[in-house]
Amino acid sequence: MGCGPDPALSLSAVPEAPFVHLHVHSEYSILDGACRIPGLAARAAELEMPAVSLTDHGSLAGAVQLYQEATKQGVKPLIGCELYVADDRKAQQKGYAHLTLLAENNAGYSNLIKLASAGYLEGYYYKPRVDWELLERHSDGLVALSGCLSGRVAKAMEENRPNDAAADLDRLAQIFGRDSTYVEIQNAGLDIQQRINPMLAELATTAKLPLVATGDVHYLMHEDARAHEALLCIQSGDSLKNPNHWKFDTDQFYFKTPAEMAADFADYPEAVARTLEIAERCKVELALGEILLPKFPLPDGRDAFDYLVELCEKGLQKRYDAVTPELTERLRFELKTIKEMGFADYFLIVWDFIGWAKRNGVSVGPGRGSTAGSLAAYCLEITDVDPIRYGLLFERMLNPGRKSMPDIDIDFSVAGRDRVINYVAEKYGRDRVAQIITFGTMMARAAVRDAGRVLEIPYGTVDKIAKLIPEGPKVYLDDCLKGGAELKQAYDADPLVKEIVDLAKPLEGLVRQDSIHAAGVVIADRPLTEVVPLQQKGADQEVVTQFGMWDVEALGLLKMDFLGLRNLDVIDKAVELVGNGLDIAKLPLDDRPTYEMLARGEAAGVFQFESSGMREALRQVKPTEFEDLIALVALYRPGPMAYIPVYAKRKNGQEAVTFIDPRLEPITGVTHATCIYQEQYLEIAKQIAGFSPAEADDLRKAIGKKIHELMASLKDKFLEGCAQSGTTPQVANQLWKDMESSQDYSFNKSHAACYALIAYRTAWLRAHHPREYMAALISSVMNTKDRVPFYVAACTEMGIEVLPPDVNYSACDFAVVEGKIRFGLNAVKNVGDPAARAIIAAREEGGPFESLWDFTERVDPQCANKRALESLVKCGALDSTGATRRGMLECIEQALSWGGRTQADKIAGQGSIFDLGDEVETAPKQHPEIPHREYEKNELLRLEKETLGLYVSEHPLNAVRDQLRRKTDATLAELERRRDGEIVTVGGIVSAVKQVTTKKGEPMVFVRLDDVIGSAECVVFNSVYASSHELLVPDAILVVKARIDHKEGETKLIAIEVSSFEATPERREVLLRIDALRAKAGLIRELAALVKEYPGEAPVVVALETSAGPKTLQLGNEYRVQPVPDFFAEAKALLGEAAVV
Repeated sequence: MGCGPDPALSLSAVPEAPFVHLHVHSEYSILDGACRIPGLAARAAELEMPAVSLTDHGSLAGAVQLYQEATKQGVKPLIGCELYVADDRKAQQKGYAHLTLLAENNAGYSNLIKLASAGYLEGYYYKPRVDWELLERHSDGLVALSGCLSGRVAKAMEENRPNDAAADLDRLAQIFGRDSTYVEIQNAGLDIQQRINPMLAELATTAKLPLVATGDVHYLMHEDARAHEALLCIQSGDSLKNPNHWKFDTDQFYFKTPAEMAADFADYPEAVARTLEIAERCKVELALGEILLPKFPLPDGRDAFDYLVELCEKGLQKRYDAVTPELTERLRFELKTIKEMGFADYFLIVWDFIGWAKRNGVSVGPGRGSTAGSLAAYCLEITDVDPIRYGLLFERMLNPGRKSMPDIDIDFSVAGRDRVINYVAEKYGRDRVAQIITFGTMMARAAVRDAGRVLEIPYGTVDKIAKLIPEGPKVYLDDCLKGGAELKQAYDADPLVKEIVDLAKPLEGLVRQDSIHAAGVVIADRPLTEVVPLQQKGADQEVVTQFGMWDVEALGLLKMDFLGLRNLDVIDKAVELVGNGLDIAKLPLDDRPTYEMLARGEAAGVFQFESSGMREALRQVKPTEFEDLIALVALYRPGPMAYIPVYAKRKNGQEAVTFIDPRLEPITGVTHATCIYQEQYLEIAKQIAGFSPAEADDLRKAIGKKIHELMASLKDKFLEGCAQSGTTPQVANQLWKDMESSQDYSFNKSHAACYALIAYRTAWLRAHHPREYMAALISSVMNTKDRVPFYVAACTEMGIEVLPPDVNYSACDFAVVEGKIRFGLNAVKNVGDPAARAIIAAREEGGPFESLWDFTERVDPQCANKRALESLVKCGALDSTGATRRGMLECIEQALSWGGRTQADKIAGQGSIFDLGDEVETAPKQHPEIPHREYEKNELLRLEKETLGLYVSEHPLNAVRDQLRRKTDATLAELERRRDGEIVTVGGIVSAVKQVTTKKGEPMVFVRLDDVIGSAECVVFNSVYASSHELLVPDAILVVKARIDHKEGETKLIAIEVSSFEATPERREVLLRIDALRAKAGLIRELAALVKEYPGEAPVVVALETSAGPKTLQLGNEYRVQPVPDFFAEAKALLGEAAVV
């Protein structure tokens, strides 16, 4: 079904203005055009223009949006493009001209898609370029305007080459036809236009071709010129303060009114009127809302639905020991719905590539989103969570009452994701599969930062202003300028803030760059360039759609998310390390050790459960079954978190579980009468209010998206249905009230169950194979700052020793060696995968390396070069040869030189024993001895940190970590999860110091602080530096009070106060003397209460004088104390001065 313009919105419905803009750039002419398409269409309607065009540079990215928005406004959309034309699109040389093309009809639109695609796929060199040959091939149905000042015709006139201008115009006329070729003139107040416009008009007359006036629109309103100038500065990296910055020479590139255009072209009224003629002849209709589903290839003309039924029935037998009538009925209902909606091929396509992935060693997640609600998907092994056992609903995936493409998102291992996409491209045709573009926009904070940059405002000032804007995806400057907001106060009080924000406002929300959608893949039933334009910025880049995700969906194309989930790679690696044919998909979900581990909050490294808040939630809930994990995944989000204590108390029998209606028990009993899933509300609507599955899902959508009109209409139906089922008005109203509020916290159980299953699998591995699991986990985060130290510290807490790398024992990745985790060679700085593999290959071929000399003789120096070998020595990877690190570093040049010669001799097929003549060097019988001297311990640790990113053999803070922890309130590893602007006290050792001078000439220092599990950069400004500069030296241990500063994906500390950390000798135990004969009653109880106020590690020993003689009493482990001065002062006050020994 097409979605062309509504006949009711015919052109006669809009009074015609005597002009239509035919040359317009939107924000999809990235960092050049500034028109937003909805505003563009609305402005055209406001000015009573019958049509409006879009001619972005080399791209059709805004075409669907223009079609939708213009149609909505009753304005005809004119789809066009300003192409870059080169003489030879395949020549890698600069030089091109602009050409304006408009689609006259659907054939022209199809050709425009092919031209815009070919510009990228065949002619990309800095810009997407087409050439004359392409234009000739795809000219049908297109109207050509000769172009702006950068067009070949205008440029030839500007350079006084009238014959060339005439020849270029004639060439256009030959390609597009004389009836479809127009001479384009523009007037933006430029001197050159005043000079050449009469010449262009004369050329049109001579060539007997029509003249047409256009506006070269780059921004909507006249007052937007300043913001557009800033936009150009952002593109060029320049500043508005630079007098020579790139800008348009006038402020006349806006969407002018018909009257303004008539005045601009007073001498050429026919050129203005001709825009109506072109608008009248152009008519493109896009078929939106159709479903263009590819056919799944089947042999012998088999019917797709019949094949799907066969696969599902086989799968049902495989999945269930006993196939009950309920299972058969549920599957029949789902298959009937799939058939009615025409999605049999869809399910087969997904079944096929998931099956291929599993057969070819690519891990696939157990499901994602609402897909897990489908029994058919479970039978096809698209998902791995039993929807019947866990009460998951099919209508969450496919609503029989609303035809829309199902949304199946799939998690693959990161390592295998591209292989699956490649398989799909090969199966359906590379011309029918592409990834999807995404457009990054300047949101509020980014717009303020960009505005500050082009105004040359100091970074620190701009940063403070940007920080007044709350973080988050849907935060807008207008909201931040409402009364009482921090930004509003600064805006009213400070002219500089006002200047920056005023410039940022028109930039906010504009497209800043394009990139590839993280997961989106489109699969078509025909070559994609018949439906959607493609782009590719160079032969080595991915092919992506020019249309964004929502436009691709509007065209009815099959879009799927192929996501890469690192945790699946971790599971794969752990299973490989464990061996023994472990099948992770067949784990029992009732493993007691796994739940006991989680109940203790021991979840570092467990998917979804490793944050400190989630670990606390685990300790509260004390999970004992899989349903608890599903509930925690659903509840651990802002809002529903408040229900975790309620769930925990009810689960553990600390709070009564009651139901306001007995029919709720089978629905909410599994969550202890806490209604936390959308599926539970759907069941309530069906079973108590009598809703059909489709109506129940409509209710969910209305509540979730706050569609108030639909909610109001469904409320009466809900209450009426409740009444008919014998529900009291009080209960019915309470249920409706709960439903209305559920949009803030209820969650899709299907998704929660899938992710709970991945979490359970990682937890099971951690509980049963902790070494293998942690080795796999650390390998997966080797390139992620701070995560390796975090997980190595977690290993220490688990009692797992992590050994440094060793050329004689290490694998490429982290591995388990003799019950310990051994660093992988890959983790060493400057040692890449080829070097690690070369080392292991040499070791496997010739046995362990006996010395540095032996290593250089046997390992290819092309792989293990000087930088790699130095790093290996510094981190201790050659310690097992028996030599000192310092000694080996002093001999490295000599050893590499010797090894290189030895290997060259081998390659040449000769050995030194065949060398003749005394002048030729022969192999020494014995290598020079490596010096025995070694670095100091601190230097050894520093080199280890330099090459591994962390201390492995020993951390310099190990001896004082408990004392340091007591003086701080945050670890460096957790800073990124703390609130921006929060004040924290941290401690660490200084690993690097960098001093700079600000523009004001003041000193400022960047200090890299490390603690046992993390690292952070701390900025010390002059005010703090003055009092602490003597402390800011490498290897100093500091305590720093600082403000957290999150910006552009990085977390820094802004120092407020810096002090030196002084370790005090730790008391092994606290000895107290008490004369029991004289002590008052209850004294030991008071002492126990005092000890509880100062929890620590020191045991408390009480020496008692009793009537039976002296006795010694040691308090239990729960009464260990922190031996600090405040404790001793209170102990003396309670027991007397002499009691404290």
